Amino acid sequence: MAFVYSCCFWFSLRLGGILIAIYSIVQALVVLIALCWGYTHSDKCITMITEFTDDMVLIYTKEYVEDFKAEPERYFKSSIGTTSIYIIICFIFIYGAYTCSNMLMVPYILIELVRLIMLSIAVSTALLVLKQNSMDIGLLIGASVAAGFYLLGHFYLWVCTANLPILVNEVDHDEQAATIERLQRLLRANNQNTNMDNIPLATDYGNAQSDVFVVPENAKADFDNMRSRVKVYKNTYFTQR
Repeated sequence: MAFVYSCCFWFSLRLGGILIAIYSIVQALVVLIALCWGYTHSDKCITMITEFTDDMVLIYTKEYVEDFKAEPERYFKSSIGTTSIYIIICFIFIYGAYTCSNMLMVPYILIELVRLIMLSIAVSTALLVLKQNSMDIGLLIGASVAAGFYLLGHFYLWVCTANLPILVNEVDHDEQAATIERLQRLLRANNQNTNMDNIPLATDYGNAQSDVFVVPENAKADFDNMRSRVKVYKNTYFTQR
């Protein structure tokens, strides 16, 4: 049973899923452009990251930042390849949603769930780093609320896309049930018609008006036989007299 039957209380799940995939493609393209720029300007990226993180307390992220500074090109290459595969999966989902093919929609749903989990971990870690390096309560509250609504909205969009295959299965099941019910009604109607055809409603006696004065052949032969016997008897009787 599907949890939702419409996207954003306005669009159908099918159209909503297509729009969500397009939104994911736009996000991925922005990230891909940033990664390509970083790959071509890796030295500048390392300088910017070093200046930004020198005076910060990098809780849970220090080792990752050091590894990135050591081999930035490897991270950029792997990220570009992953983002490109993600964009291809988004296009496959759009085609699957258009054709209502569940097999084509499942990869995007799984990959998007993994992406959202990783994004949640990254956002939580960023909030912890911000808490360790800032004493501005308003900034912390605003960042926490914005991050919470951002993740909540994306998880809601994921729920809409994840319920699209379930809705497709429900529609197929309802159509199959309706088809089976129609076939059963047709079979019952055909059986009733067959039974009515087998009941002898009347006996065909032919044309009554034309057969009123027609003597059957067997009766006529019996009558002639009786006349001949009567004639023989009369002849015999009168001969004896």
